Amino acid sequence: MAKTPAKKAAPKTASKAGKLNTHNGRKPIPAILMAYSESDFTNPHEAMTAQEPKDCRGDFTHMGAKYWGYESRRHMATRVSQQGEALDFNHAAHNWMIIGLKKRAVIDAITISTKWYTGNQVQAASVFLIDDLEGGQVQVLNRAKLKPDSEHVFKIKPATATEVYVELYYEGGLSRINFFGELADVQLPERRNLLDGAKISHVSNIHYGVPDRAVGGDRQQMYMYGWESARTGYGEQALFHLKKPAVIDEVIVDTYLHRLNAPMTAHVYGLNMADKGVKGKKLDALMKLAPKWSVVFDGDKHVVPKDFKDYMLNQKYLKEKGVTDNEQFQIMLHLPKGSPWKPIIPFAPLSPDTYHRYRDVQDAGPVTHVLYMHYDNGGIHGLKMFGTEA
Repeated sequence: MAKTPAKKAAPKTASKAGKLNTHNGRKPIPAILMAYSESDFTNPHEAMTAQEPKDCRGDFTHMGAKYWGYESRRHMATRVSQQGEALDFNHAAHNWMIIGLKKRAVIDAITISTKWYTGNQVQAASVFLIDDLEGGQVQVLNRAKLKPDSEHVFKIKPATATEVYVELYYEGGLSRINFFGELADVQLPERRNLLDGAKISHVSNIHYGVPDRAVGGDRQQMYMYGWESARTGYGEQALFHLKKPAVIDEVIVDTYLHRLNAPMTAHVYGLNMADKGVKGKKLDALMKLAPKWSVVFDGDKHVVPKDFKDYMLNQKYLKEKGVTDNEQFQIMLHLPKGSPWKPIIPFAPLSPDTYHRYRDVQDAGPVTHVLYMHYDNGGIHGLKMFGTEA
């Protein structure tokens, strides 16, 4: 009788990474990490998955031993005192996460895993459930203690949520946090990205990616992907030609996994080619009236360079009258007089690896073209605009 071939041993971490977290036979509500205070040692997005935390023993990076999930730097609560030879301790100090649920749900259980964190785990967690539809917020965990290398299950009074805010005391790691329940009967309305299928022109820099990738960015990759410019850019832009005129009421700029190379600010302007004084003009001529980067020196001296990138790269600001090598100045966005471009988001700071959602936008009326800008350079994973087509 022929021998049955021996089965090959599975890789050390294959089964661990493939096993899914469940509670009472239910899978967790899919979620994304929208923002967090910091996670310098790890990729914190791994903590949002339903996967069994991966055994990384024996794996090392330049940061030391590799861990799965979220892990912050040390010394969150303790600081060297500025008042004398002492240390200041703050019991309320904490790191934090903002987690978005992909579907509105009634949550009745939370699981938090500190697996593989044998002495560097987060000590306690507080959890707040937020319902974006009805505007409610409820605290369901209050500094719940976490043990090292353990699976924690917290049953809670059912509460409806679209987002979750988590406070982590004080520092340390957790490998996974999942939320269980049932989908709510009423969901947030699904909205189509107005940039889908839009023609894109007047792109300033496509060194590492293209704006089309940002339009389609939906966090399907566990690596940087989207539109990233070279470091020599001093203000990037892309012009979107909408399929139909639309009133924009919400803008998403997602710097997902761009932790060290996200832009600093975002700016959105709109134009309606059917408006009086605009109709019949060529787009290239209208782009000359688009917002431009300018510099403001001490004494309110305002300069609008014709070519801002050249002005900065070649340090032409040093040739301005009265400017020295030690000069500091402000960089501002300047809207030329008589410009038909209307601000939707004139100025918005951006943070690394963050899902930015802007709803408090200015009413520019129906627009046919949208100019997206960011300063000074860097990468974005996602760019979405929502509103009502006219």
